[in-house]
Amino acid sequence: MQNWRYTFCKDERLKSRKVIQELFEKGKIVHHYPFKVLYIYKPKNESKFPAQFAISVSKKNFKHAVDRNRIKRKAREAYRKNKHTLYSAIEMSDQMLCLFVIYTAKDEVEYTVFETEMKNMIRKIKQKYLNDSKNS
Repeated sequence: MQNWRYTFCKDERLKSRKVIQELFEKGKIVHHYPFKVLYIYKPKNESKFPAQFAISVSKKNFKHAVDRNRIKRKAREAYRKNKHTLYSAIEMSDQMLCLFVIYTAKDEVEYTVFETEMKNMIRKIKQKYLNDSKNS
């Protein structure tokens, strides 16, 4: 088991248009308020990280860019602090996990809510990953 640092490096960000498009076409969905998560398993590439993460906030619900950016910062911070639980389940496999999180709430929530719900969302995805790996 590797000791993961609580950082969020460039390699951990999901930026590939092809992968994001594939997520929307073939990805599995998990709803956990205030998030909707699309995820897909990919063959492990040269990246040393077992997961990639991206977040999106609707311009329709949050008109000002400063509000959208604040929400994305909070979500990335909550993920950064809690990703090690997800990594521990994935790191032994020959797959990587691509996550695309969509913020679905109409109002901005407190950071404590972000963190607890991010923990619950990660726990839910980890459980689905373990179930999927047992079935295949």
